[in-house]
Amino acid sequence: MNARLPMLAVLALLVVIGCARFAARTADDYEQGPAPRPQFVKDNEACARQAELDQRKFGGGELDSTHATYNRMYDACMRASGYQRKQKDAK
Repeated sequence: MNARLPMLAVLALLVVIGCARFAARTADDYEQGPAPRPQFVKDNEACARQAELDQRKFGGGELDSTHATYNRMYDACMRASGYQRKQKDAK
């Protein structure tokens, strides 16, 4: 039974890492660039609303723990509005 404990610990760690990796995207994930702050906030809110609607329609709604549909739509909307995703730190 003790041999299973390390395997369970690794499995639990993978689940925690996986869940953190699939968070819904937010304005914090994008560069504001030259856009004025009020415009950036307005665009973010519009993209979030559109992404939520699409997730309900196509992606399983609240049951989609990966937020895949939401993230695809949010990303497409923010990019269409002229924003780029922030680069991850290469540490």
